[in-house]
Amino acid sequence: MLHIGMRVLGGKSLKVLACFLFVCSVCAAQDRSLAAACPLRPTVAGTNVPFRSGEHIVVWFENRGSKNVSRTQLQLTMIDAFGQRHPAAKAYMVDSQVKPNEAGMMMESSISEAQHMGARWRSVRGLEVQVTDITFADGTQWHSGSSLPCGATFYNSAYEHDMRAWNAALRTDWNRRHPEDPMPEPALAAWLLPRSEGW
Repeated sequence: MLHIGMRVLGGKSLKVLACFLFVCSVCAAQDRSLAAACPLRPTVAGTNVPFRSGEHIVVWFENRGSKNVSRTQLQLTMIDAFGQRHPAAKAYMVDSQVKPNEAGMMMESSISEAQHMGARWRSVRGLEVQVTDITFADGTQWHSGSSLPCGATFYNSAYEHDMRAWNAALRTDWNRRHPEDPMPEPALAAWLLPRSEGW
């Protein structure tokens, strides 16, 4: 069973995710000096991604380093319609292997954060994602610091755009390196509106 920062994945979900992770495994190599400062780069995130079971907080990230990652800790800060920031109720952990140039994902129901924020949750428009701690498969660790910020800010209104842009970048890189074997239809399509996929 594949665990990517979520409780349970169905069979169809596993197939889509496995396909996507394969696609990400062929991402272009990144600037290693930048990767040393920030081994994981958040790429797409939203607080209201719709699933049949309700809205979820979803964060995608890429391993830009040279070592396998086994655990990732994320600190989320919700951003409301007035630009005010509200720390999440907890730190989020992702216990899954993420190889170099592959993608990882954290997905969790937004219920606990909605309860934590109360009526203010309805005004949340996005989130700031900070990678705070990483444990590598070889047992070594990485910790962020004030001099090594490792994060990005995302807005719910841009979620679909960000996913499409990321997918386009993946396809461009794959097709450049595999001209005889073009990438099939967008691997991220099912993640644009997962509720419509029956999840």
